[in-house]
Amino acid sequence: MIQRKNTPRSHISGTTGTDIEIGESVRVCVRSRPLNEKEISSGDTSCVSVVNPQTLQLNLKSGSKNFRFHQVMGENYTQGQMFSDSGVHILLDSVLDGYSGCVFAYGQTGSGKTYTMAGVEENLGKQDYVSNETDGIIPRSISYMWQNMTRRKEQYYVKAAFMEIYNEQLRDLLNPSSGVLHLRWNIKSGFYVENMLIVDCTNIDDLIMVLHEGIRNRKTSSHELNKDSSRSHSLLLIHTISEEKNEDGHSFKKYGKISFVDLAGSERLKESKSQGVMIKETGNINKSLFMLGKVISALGDKKKVKPHIPYRDSKLTKLLMDSLGGTSKALMIANISPASAYVEETMSTLNYATRAMNIKNKPVIQVDNKEQIIFNLKREIQLLKLENEYLKDQLSRINGSLPPMMVDVSRSRSLSAKSQNGKLPPIANPPHIQSTDNILEEYNFEIKRYKEENLQLKSSKEIYDKQTHMVLEENQGLIQKLNNLEHVFSGISNTSDKTVSQYTVTNLLNENSSMKRQISKIEQDRAYSRGREGAKSAQNVSEVGDAMQLRQMNTQLQKRIEFLQKREKDLLEHLMKFQKEKGVA
Repeated sequence: MIQRKNTPRSHISGTTGTDIEIGESVRVCVRSRPLNEKEISSGDTSCVSVVNPQTLQLNLKSGSKNFRFHQVMGENYTQGQMFSDSGVHILLDSVLDGYSGCVFAYGQTGSGKTYTMAGVEENLGKQDYVSNETDGIIPRSISYMWQNMTRRKEQYYVKAAFMEIYNEQLRDLLNPSSGVLHLRWNIKSGFYVENMLIVDCTNIDDLIMVLHEGIRNRKTSSHELNKDSSRSHSLLLIHTISEEKNEDGHSFKKYGKISFVDLAGSERLKESKSQGVMIKETGNINKSLFMLGKVISALGDKKKVKPHIPYRDSKLTKLLMDSLGGTSKALMIANISPASAYVEETMSTLNYATRAMNIKNKPVIQVDNKEQIIFNLKREIQLLKLENEYLKDQLSRINGSLPPMMVDVSRSRSLSAKSQNGKLPPIANPPHIQSTDNILEEYNFEIKRYKEENLQLKSSKEIYDKQTHMVLEENQGLIQKLNNLEHVFSGISNTSDKTVSQYTVTNLLNENSSMKRQISKIEQDRAYSRGREGAKSAQNVSEVGDAMQLRQMNTQLQKRIEFLQKREKDLLEHLMKFQKEKGVA
């Protein structure tokens, strides 16, 4: 266990299980080595040129072709520049935050994959190893991770394993005597190697020793193309467990993992002049790389919506399943030879690297299932608390500003006696939880009580909304009655005897017009208040004031309507009497 300093840090945003919904592309870098002595002596020339940091040009007999990648590293790149510009350190930071990551080198034999990943193997395999400028990605990553772990506030536990795939068989490089290992699968872990030795690393020296031991036991051979050709695919796995205590005292663990994969190189038997056992090795290497190429091609094909991905066709693709199209972050370093004699192999590598850029992964933070449930419940409680406070504030504003008449109406609308005046019934305290194992029960109890309280608040708010709606409907009905009366009096005003009714009708029309202007003004004020509803929290106070004004106006309108109906009756009787007298005369 490593003790950490309590220094603040910024976390990568994301939630468990659904961090990056649209996916994250596999990062692809291309590295070209210099021409070696044999290639120079045979008169080979370079067919590769770096146009800019993202563009590489391949010169063919038929012309030149450009390829674009996230980063292009030419022959003059040092190991240190390669580590910083490839973006490995960003991937390592994500691993310390609980993500899974994978770095793998791809390319033909002799293109510099092992040098890129590890450095000079003879130096790494020495007992008196001293770090120097030739160190590759793996030793530099070990140093970077350990330094960053000491700066973080979490406590970290580190474990490591080293294995290889040789002739389509799994071998433990930390325990070679264990023989052939078996690849298993389950729902929780996916594909995993059964009975593989996993070493606890309490300091950086333990992790370096794992690297040294694995490199010493790895299968290498010499042939015409490479005097130290890797005859197997090697995988170094580093697991990190970070533990951090929350505000409530409960620890929260995240499980990170980084895989460093140094692939064996593809080769042509005619040029490598492999014989005997090496012929079988070469066949198995080319077969597994061929299947890896099929997986990359299927994942990178944008035309197919749901293509079949042949993960299960080789052990290599099974172990890389999570890194290619899965939940892991991935970095591919495509190593190429600049020699014109190998332009076909270089073209093949660049084509596969281009397809790999189209692969989308969906990285997620790896946590324990129980802790994930606790995290989700705590987040739900927080959201319910925010909703609860908002509803309390809104109901308090509504009931606090209602006059006695409105409060009585709201009480008559089945509002519980315990929730009058914005006060809710007291919530009983949850039972005392003695054991931390019952934390889920405690969270569920708290979520349940917040939901019950929020339902009460929403019910009270709905009562107010219904009441306001009824007042508005009543107002519309009164306006309709006024329009009908105005129509009647307008018809009467057109009768032949204007001397009898002119004064009365004119006054009534003026009164009606005045009342309609008042009603129109109230409607405009109410619409303006509603328009500001989303911008100010005091919306309910304004609506309540409008509702009171509407009720008062409704009372006046009702009195006016009764007066107008009486006047209408008197006027009609007067007209009938007048017409009768006129007929007699």
